[in-house]
Amino acid sequence: MYFYHGTTEIIKDIDLEKCRLRTDFGRGFYLSSKLATARIWAIGKAGFSGVPTIMRYDVDKDIWSDKTLHTLRFDSTTEQWLNFVRDNRQSKPHNSIEPRHTYDVVSGPIADDKVVDVVDLYCMNKISAVEAIKRAKALPSVFQMSLHTDSALKYIVGIMISERKNNKWSEWRYI
Repeated sequence: MYFYHGTTEIIKDIDLEKCRLRTDFGRGFYLSSKLATARIWAIGKAGFSGVPTIMRYDVDKDIWSDKTLHTLRFDSTTEQWLNFVRDNRQSKPHNSIEPRHTYDVVSGPIADDKVVDVVDLYCMNKISAVEAIKRAKALPSVFQMSLHTDSALKYIVGIMISERKNNKWSEWRYI
């Protein structure tokens, strides 16, 4: 299965400690099911400097059947998904353990950029779960997978790269 990561650097050896805090599924390495989404992320990260880079990771499909891994899959934006995102995005005391769950792998919908504001309103009890789910529009047919442990990272079986130079994406090449 191919998943994509938009960045400005080549990431061959993933360091989970360098991953961002307070993201949808907690600190982890995030991949998108759609190339177009990763391209948007890469271009956005590049801003005025850096080379937009797409990493294509070949993830062994057995990641979902390995009984030694603790996995969680959300098929849509449900109240369970919303509460999980809320719990991972909320500010916690400085010494909180990250990620804030015990899953090796989590996958589910990618919400639009308004999800942060929606989760904040939901946390303050200003909107209901039903209203929050309606406002946190999932991007159509786009899912994310986050890998949270070294055990999950072992399921990456191949890595390719494409870079954007002169407004064109290069051919895929192995790194």
